Amino acid sequence: MKHLYIWLLVTAMLSSSCESWFKAPEEEQPVEQTVVPNDNTTPDDGTDTETPNDGSTDIPDNSGLDNTDDNSNSGDATISATVLARNKWINEDMTEYYFWNAQMPDIDYTKEADSEKYFEALLYKDDQWSVISDNYRQFMLDFYGETVAAGFDPSFYAFYNSTKVFILVNYVYPQSDAARKGLKRGDIILRINGQDLTTTNYYQLFSSSSMTVELGTAKVSGNTTSIALSGKKLTFTDAIDSYDPSIYYTVVENGGHKIGYLVYVSFVTGGSKQYLQTLDNIFAIFKDAGITDLVVDLRYNLGGDVNAAIHLASLIAPKNVAASKKVLVELLYNTGLTEKIRTESPESLYVRFDGVSNNLDMSRVWFLTGAWTASSSELVMSGLMPYMDVRLVGQPTYGKFYGATVLPDDNKEWVICPITMKYANVDGLTDFADGLQPDYPVSEQLITAQFGDMADPEFAQAVNLISGVSTRGAADTVTPLSSFRKFQSPAQLQKNLLISK
Repeated sequence: MKHLYIWLLVTAMLSSSCESWFKAPEEEQPVEQTVVPNDNTTPDDGTDTETPNDGSTDIPDNSGLDNTDDNSNSGDATISATVLARNKWINEDMTEYYFWNAQMPDIDYTKEADSEKYFEALLYKDDQWSVISDNYRQFMLDFYGETVAAGFDPSFYAFYNSTKVFILVNYVYPQSDAARKGLKRGDIILRINGQDLTTTNYYQLFSSSSMTVELGTAKVSGNTTSIALSGKKLTFTDAIDSYDPSIYYTVVENGGHKIGYLVYVSFVTGGSKQYLQTLDNIFAIFKDAGITDLVVDLRYNLGGDVNAAIHLASLIAPKNVAASKKVLVELLYNTGLTEKIRTESPESLYVRFDGVSNNLDMSRVWFLTGAWTASSSELVMSGLMPYMDVRLVGQPTYGKFYGATVLPDDNKEWVICPITMKYANVDGLTDFADGLQPDYPVSEQLITAQFGDMADPEFAQAVNLISGVSTRGAADTVTPLSSFRKFQSPAQLQKNLLISK
């Protein structure tokens, strides 16, 4: 069988119909925005598209980039041998591996001049996640985290009744230039390189290789919220780097409990497994500290390498579960591929726990979740549920239980990544399209509190539930979201679950 790479996709696709939601005003508004909360948080433009279950809105990418093949022609013109060979590869791999191969339309690939459009035409109507790229090398660099990045994770928000946009910094990688220059979690960015952020330029400005950001402060007065420039500016540059996803950990003592807290933002192993070693080191610290409880923060974790997912789950699970390598999840493919794997390599249908030296032998674990808690994050949580008490605090997760195979062409220039499977835990839990629901819901807010601060409402809720002691920090570290509309960028980074066969 061909060597497969299975990725759990969490990519959020774009809808051109969303353009009507953000019409430019006749006159530009000043940077400071004062807005009255609007109960109509989900505009209805009459379309039926899937959006993340946090109410976020898709913004179209108007960059105007043209990725068509130089050798391709349209209409009745002759199609090059290069394009024909590429289309043949797409057709063959999609026919064998695509999860919905029985629903693929019958299209003559010899008459398709645009390989990207041909691939997209083959997709099942509900498939929003399969992708194609003409740059295999960059595709894999992005997966392993070795890519040009600003060093911080953004959430984008639009002011109601305006085209103005601002960025809330979810976290900053400690090793990044942004961190060295003083950017931190909870910072609000209103301007980049001297320009106000708007619904038409925000992603272009955010993608700048070097940026000077101008920060803002939020103030709540009654039922209105204003965000104004603070006068603080920071300048930093992107770099090709690979960032450790274990960005924060601590041990908190409260009400007689010792609580280990880990913020984990991506499932990556590192080229030499160095990020798994980081996890081992952190859990060794937790073990030496004698923690009684564990809180794992996956609010911003879109997914990643299955080996990292197995490792984290095995560190958390009851010792006998990890040591005996019980099934974490089962993989379900299309009918033909399932039978082929069942005949040739039946064990490949299962993802199992692994014995690890710093296993905490927990009977209960708490996860902080949000709308961007996805794919392999959901796999870890759902996979643990049959074996221990798993508590979720926050908002519903994204709801992605499908996987995709990374299939490069023979020259390793182009790559397709179509949906090829879905997973289920040992109790059969799958198809949670509405996400994994929190046991203890906490409404989403603009959080400026740092990780581990009791002013962070989700962290505080988990600590309070564990210890039975109610503790909260300053109220001005959170701001209700009723004044703003959250949306996703046109290039949400795909972080997926990787399985080698």
